[in-house]
Amino acid sequence: MDGKTSDRPTALVVGGSLVGLSAAVFLASQGVPTTLIERHLGSSPHPRAIGYTTRTIELFRSVGIELPPSAQNGPPRRARVESLTGQWFEEYPWSPPLPAAAAGDAADHSPVRASALAQDALEPILRERAGALGADLRLGCELVSFRDNGDGVTATVRRRHDGSEYRIDADYLVAADGADSGIRNSLGIGRTGRGLLSVQRSILFRAPELDQYLRHGIVQFEIEQPGFDAFLTTYSDGRWVLMLKDDIDRTEEDQRAVIRRATGIDDLAVELITTGRWDLSALIADHFSCGRVFLVGDAAHQLPPNRGGYGANTGIADAHNLAWKIGAVHTGGSEAALLDTYDAERRPVAWLRHQQIFARADYKAYIDTPTSDIEIIDDVAMELGQLYRSVAPADTAGQLPDARRPEEWAGQPGTRAPHVWIAPRRSTLDHFGRGWTLVTGSEAWRGAAQSAAGQLGVSIELLCFPAESTQHAAIAKAYGLGPGGACLVRPDGYIAWRVMTAPADRSAALTDAISYAAALPSRPSKWDDQAAIIDLTARYADAINRGWAGKTIQPESVADIFTPDGVFEHPGADPTIGAAAIAAALPDATASVPFAMHAFLSPVLVVDGGHARGQWLMWVAADDGDDPRAAYLGADIQYTRTPGGWRIQSIVITPGMRVPAHR
Repeated sequence: MDGKTSDRPTALVVGGSLVGLSAAVFLASQGVPTTLIERHLGSSPHPRAIGYTTRTIELFRSVGIELPPSAQNGPPRRARVESLTGQWFEEYPWSPPLPAAAAGDAADHSPVRASALAQDALEPILRERAGALGADLRLGCELVSFRDNGDGVTATVRRRHDGSEYRIDADYLVAADGADSGIRNSLGIGRTGRGLLSVQRSILFRAPELDQYLRHGIVQFEIEQPGFDAFLTTYSDGRWVLMLKDDIDRTEEDQRAVIRRATGIDDLAVELITTGRWDLSALIADHFSCGRVFLVGDAAHQLPPNRGGYGANTGIADAHNLAWKIGAVHTGGSEAALLDTYDAERRPVAWLRHQQIFARADYKAYIDTPTSDIEIIDDVAMELGQLYRSVAPADTAGQLPDARRPEEWAGQPGTRAPHVWIAPRRSTLDHFGRGWTLVTGSEAWRGAAQSAAGQLGVSIELLCFPAESTQHAAIAKAYGLGPGGACLVRPDGYIAWRVMTAPADRSAALTDAISYAAALPSRPSKWDDQAAIIDLTARYADAINRGWAGKTIQPESVADIFTPDGVFEHPGADPTIGAAAIAAALPDATASVPFAMHAFLSPVLVVDGGHARGQWLMWVAADDGDDPRAAYLGADIQYTRTPGGWRIQSIVITPGMRVPAHR
């Protein structure tokens, strides 16, 4: 092995297919140093995924990826047929029709529409975007082994072209290595679910003559003939795939024959592309995380292909959920405990989708127990209205349904924040992505947002629509807000907290809400803040004291005392600006004084959120050998809260009284 990589990424993604690439994009968009390894040099010649739901397109849009909208609203249409040219028995829906009062599709609740694009056409787009955002993509490299060290992960990686090995150290490992995940197996994480349903063979081919059979809008066909069952669908780009349940390895001649049987066209011109063999299974990992390792996509949940888009789309949503959390921990905006919520939020979603697949007609042939007691959930609710129960208020979480349509949730914590048009081509969703967002109709929350941001060291955007604005009524309805209320939206676009009317102390309520949602320590009291400020000021005094028991000044401590743009002012001199400049000036400023003692006394401290002011009596005793003296001066010190604690923003020394000293 030829050593480790020079730069340590925060996240190492193993697997560069659809979900792994999405993870790299989302992580890099959060400013997380990310390395991805993929054993192949490109995409599989036999794509599986093709349909991307409205929610997936929203997530891609948030990171600068635009995909063409699908020509069809809702899940793909499917028919049971003898063959394409034979009898068409029936078309059957993915979900039962809704009552007229509840009609409407995802387009009513989103600024985007679902997209149909073959996986091998989407993956190059993701690779390009991940690279543009700064992710390090290493194709042709495979994972040999890994070790969770407690404070990081060490991986051994092999370059497949020459067999050489090297080491990557990272803070976290994201396992996007598929249904047969070696990482999951190494961790000893089991899986449960319906299990193996069948072993499928598939044939990918072109046959231009078949496009005429798509004119009715049906794109999926269940082929039913005596002694022959198959499934035929199109990628809508000239390619078709025929799936067979018999696990027979066919010659090219036999492949053409079975395609012609399924289509009913004996002389059909067929261009064979490739074949595949894969397990049709339904299995959910018992845990989605273990230490510093996180499972996403098929490594976490292997769900059979379905018209609800519960396979790849679920994995892409996993990656998005995990990415903002790793990003928040990486930047110091959250504690590592936030990462524990990944399993708590995403595993129930996988189980709900597993359950919904087998409650529907598409998979009735694969089950041996009735599922009529399972409520079939509306498509829009499944796509845009699933609940993260762990985020909902504890006193109501157990009483809430697993999913509802967005208009029914109306701002419920634990659900996706609603889309509302707020300007031409601009949605509320366009404001969610990197930091926290506070949606409100009252400007009175602006000061609270600034205070909470300062105290916690996080970014908070205020999205305010006052009563006189044209969007106010729509926002209030969509987010369930009354006069003075506010809704806190996480960086992933999910609602973390809501108050329908104004609390007594907006700043304290908002700070507590973010602290809880970001797994931060409890908000410090003003007494804690004052104690921290007094300690910081004492450390500054110690850094500039010198002359007894070998005590010397400590310029190197200044960086931990001042903000980077800190200012020092004293009478008769120009201000010194910047922590580095203050540290550099300290040796010359004290060179002529072999003994100096400083003390800051009798403070008047005022703490206001992330800022504070201290007015001090500054006592200085100095002796340059000929003129021992003491002085009482004024010190006006401004403080700022940072992710690393309180820092001095500025010190202004004011003249006072000098007192001669006697030896």
